[in-house]
Amino acid sequence: MDFRDFFVFPPAGEAGHNGPVAPVSGPPGDFSWKGFNWVKRFWGGSPQYNGVFASANVSGPDTNGYITVSLTNPTGVAPAGAEFQSTRQGFGYGTYSTTVEKNLSTLQKEVVWGGLFTYDPLTEPGYTEIDLCEASAWGGGAGYGESWPVTQGHGYWFDATKAPGEGNNTTVFDVRSDPVTTHRMVWEPGKITFETFAGEGFSGILLKRTVLEGETVPTPAKERVHFNLWVIGGGGNPDKVEPESVVIRDFAFVPAP
Repeated sequence: MDFRDFFVFPPAGEAGHNGPVAPVSGPPGDFSWKGFNWVKRFWGGSPQYNGVFASANVSGPDTNGYITVSLTNPTGVAPAGAEFQSTRQGFGYGTYSTTVEKNLSTLQKEVVWGGLFTYDPLTEPGYTEIDLCEASAWGGGAGYGESWPVTQGHGYWFDATKAPGEGNNTTVFDVRSDPVTTHRMVWEPGKITFETFAGEGFSGILLKRTVLEGETVPTPAKERVHFNLWVIGGGGNPDKVEPESVVIRDFAFVPAP
């Protein structure tokens, strides 16, 4: 699928839009968390199949310092997704990590969990999109007469000039029934290392480690950090998805020396 059309910034004049290079925490947004400022998505568009996002679907930080993103469907036929993104533009090389509380194997077939990705829609190649972790069955289900398993992936879109599905470098691996997973990405010039662990922190079972190298590794620009939960069209019954939520326990970014 073509990630070029998936992620957009708020309209000009809204919080976090454009401007000079942000300070370490980023310009003020809707809330502060883990040393950074964040804005809740209220504007419509992709990747949510019906274009509906609700800022109320992002809540926290709670007393534990956790953020919850929720998928709602108040009418039963018009689900609304959730997304929040950093107001800071430009993180660059360094180590990114996040801890997620969600048994990803239980995701509905039509729901996609985007657990941390960087993105600058104005920059080639690949708009500097790097996905640290993402889980979904990608719409598989009754609509296709199949039961697609939920899988997890990490990687990056490295060539936006190629046809959808041909320009990405993504590693997909099985989702286990772990209630908590921790994900880490080390972004260096010409190299990205991805790791996914069971449990909180980096002492649990290493579920997957992938190293990607080469000239197509994105270079830093004015990318922001995003987290989202959304519904994909296609197979299954996207209109009728049930409420779903994911708890994000932690986020950290340590710049490269």
